[in-house]
Amino acid sequence: MKVKQVKSDWSLVCIHWRDAFDGENGWTDLDKYQPTEMTVVSVGYLIPDMLDGYVTIVNSYFPDEVEDPKTAGMCVHIPLGMVIQVIVLEQPTVGLASKEDEDSEKPHASSAGHQPLQVKFQGVSSRLSLPRS
Repeated sequence: MKVKQVKSDWSLVCIHWRDAFDGENGWTDLDKYQPTEMTVVSVGYLIPDMLDGYVTIVNSYFPDEVEDPKTAGMCVHIPLGMVIQVIVLEQPTVGLASKEDEDSEKPHASSAGHQPLQVKFQGVSSRLSLPRS
């Protein structure tokens, strides 16, 4: 089977941005109230020119649509005025089966050389147990 390595044209980015927030509920003593700015970090694929005045990222796409994207998952629109910093991350390639390969009807992501992550759950408030190298 021939595998073609492709990258999405969408940049993989990490965006630091100021979130909108509200203060205390009910009556607020303005002499004692001290609002705190909320900063968020989001990671996703940057979709250029989606919505004027916003930076748009998505967290998922179909690798077989890389050359002609039609579908994306979890669109997030961040107002430009709230963006603090955008960092372009190194983008992984996706291995797709060649269209000439008669044994494969659909392209698939290659996971050669990658072991599945083993996670142990110890209860509702557990932490992930990551394998040690």
